Amino acid sequence: MRNANLAEEQRDVAELARGIGMDAVWPSARQADESGFIPTHLWQQLFDSGLTVPVPEELGGVGIGDAATWLVAVENLAYGDAAIASAAIVTGHAALLLARHGGSDHVAAVRRLTGDASARAAVALYEPRGRGGAEFTTSIDTDPGSIRVSGRKVGVPFASTAEYFVVIGVDSHTGGLRAAVVDANAEGVVIEPYGPTLGLKAAAWGTVSFDVTLPSDRAVGTAADADDILLSIGIIRLSAAATAIGLAERALSYAARYADERIAFGQPISTFQGVSFPLAEARMRIDASRLEIGELAVALDTGDSGGAADQSSSISRAVAYASDVANRATRTAVQTLGGHGFITDHPAELWYRAAATLSTLDSDPLITTFEPAL
Repeated sequence: MRNANLAEEQRDVAELARGIGMDAVWPSARQADESGFIPTHLWQQLFDSGLTVPVPEELGGVGIGDAATWLVAVENLAYGDAAIASAAIVTGHAALLLARHGGSDHVAAVRRLTGDASARAAVALYEPRGRGGAEFTTSIDTDPGSIRVSGRKVGVPFASTAEYFVVIGVDSHTGGLRAAVVDANAEGVVIEPYGPTLGLKAAAWGTVSFDVTLPSDRAVGTAADADDILLSIGIIRLSAAATAIGLAERALSYAARYADERIAFGQPISTFQGVSFPLAEARMRIDASRLEIGELAVALDTGDSGGAADQSSSISRAVAYASDVANRATRTAVQTLGGHGFITDHPAELWYRAAATLSTLDSDPLITTFEPAL
């Protein structure tokens, strides 16, 4: 990890995650892309590392409770492979929301997510056309003794294999964010798995529609927790940004090495400005995005984030920038490799597809210039 501002614990986490990313994750990257699945032994290894589920030790976690340290881990796992890293932290997203906002009824669920590698849960967050939280059309309304969830979510990971979803929606009465646990096999849940996606295939994405009435104990938090839930969702969104930066860093590293080794006109192509300048620009943008993500994570950890709405807007900008950085860096990698950039003999095309897919997942049309086809 290039960030010299990391604390000692964060450097240790970065080193551990980078080692797992390169030694365990990367050798399975192409297989996961082709099959859409993560090998069982690798999934178990990632789970055992404790890096994928960011909850306190008292709930079964390994002690990575702060967002800043966890995002360091996510970035370095993504350096190994963004698709596998994205899939590996899916259950961690659900555990994070339940641990932060759930009551005593949810403790057992969190402990299972931290103690059983086969447990699957996912957060149903994103909606069509890149709506931000203030524009969600999914509603979560409470009545005496019950809660009703109605809406449609896209880009839901493990849509067909998750045991339950933590659904994010809006309270029709207050306009604040709410969350609820909905079993995947509940009546009124319709799951539509995607076919092969452009990238990030290991997460087995799909669309999930909800029209269900549940007992009130399935609510995660109360109406008073709307701002806190918004900030917790911010951590989840920043994990996508951290994944993008890990991906961009890997693509840049590979392209720079290729440019040093590829000889043209009697010298390495890295000596030509047309090759070296785009790589240098990618380096500056990656470092800038990483610093922005880190500062936002620290603000979330320390409570110095200001208002939840303002912080959410800052996170949206950071995610949009990280996505743009990853798209540009991977495109630069493809172009640096020339004809080798778009054949599977080299991984540049794998990273390029992954960056494009990441950009579609969290796309705020008021901020990003990326136009998702959803």
